[in-house]
Amino acid sequence: MRISQHLILVACTTLVIGCSKDNTANETEELSIDLDDTARASAKKLYEDYYLASASNSSDVAWTGDEPSCEAGSVPQATKDKILMRLDYYRQAVGLNNTIAESVTKSEKAQQAALMMHANGTLDHFPPDNWKCFTEDGKQAAGNSLLTSISNANAIDSYIRDQGAENGPVGHRRWLLWPRLQEMGIGNTNRYNALWVLGNAGTRPADAPEFITWPPEGFVPKQMAFPRWSFSIANADFTETTITMKDKNGASIAIETEELSGQYGDNTIVWKPAISTNTIVEDEIFLVSLQDVGIGGETQDFEYEVILFDPND
Repeated sequence: MRISQHLILVACTTLVIGCSKDNTANETEELSIDLDDTARASAKKLYEDYYLASASNSSDVAWTGDEPSCEAGSVPQATKDKILMRLDYYRQAVGLNNTIAESVTKSEKAQQAALMMHANGTLDHFPPDNWKCFTEDGKQAAGNSLLTSISNANAIDSYIRDQGAENGPVGHRRWLLWPRLQEMGIGNTNRYNALWVLGNAGTRPADAPEFITWPPEGFVPKQMAFPRWSFSIANADFTETTITMKDKNGASIAIETEELSGQYGDNTIVWKPAISTNTIVEDEIFLVSLQDVGIGGETQDFEYEVILFDPND
């Protein structure tokens, strides 16, 4: 069943930069890539151990609060652990191994923000003081958090998916997959979620990959290849960048490039390839090429493969 989502981004600047053009070259040279069974097995195990293991069940308690009385309550540790585990799945899939710590203070305020969204049935980073269940702490958290009308670990999927016309820059994804993210606050009800992600950025981990992509390089379950694909590098200039994609037969895939935005995390280019993961019945290789990425005043090219597979096979 398709999950209905409503998300709001947190912005730290207002910079908007130009968009790149699609490359429509029609080369059809067949790809010759050896599929690594060990890498496939590792990707499947990560999916099972972190993604599936973080799914909610009937015994889970989303929160201990009460909306009619404006009691914010708290999020049980088991629910927090699953939210963090789901985030760990995505971060480990892109090659980030640092642990994200929970800030208790931020969580207490984020919980008030989640209650406010729940009580008023909408999302707002700047909630007015006439809102039901309004608090100054909740307002502060709302201005520093990702917000979605999806709860529990599924909220992480909502942020990473970043669907909707207003989410072209995939800002939620960029914050959660930002190498410098080191702590966050967790707010959650049975219908809403707030994650405080702004502030207190750490240093980039020494073992962080050169670039962050979603879907990630290598094997990834086809269910995780959301319509918007992204490529991130800190301080990169994508104004002259072109992207091409090819399937395993070497045929070019049409892509639609989103408008660039420097507002969230590391600089990122986003595109939507004309593919349907529903039709994939065997391991499918896609070659992604980026030309003319500005790095330190010079241009570089990047190329990587994404292999979509069905983890249920």
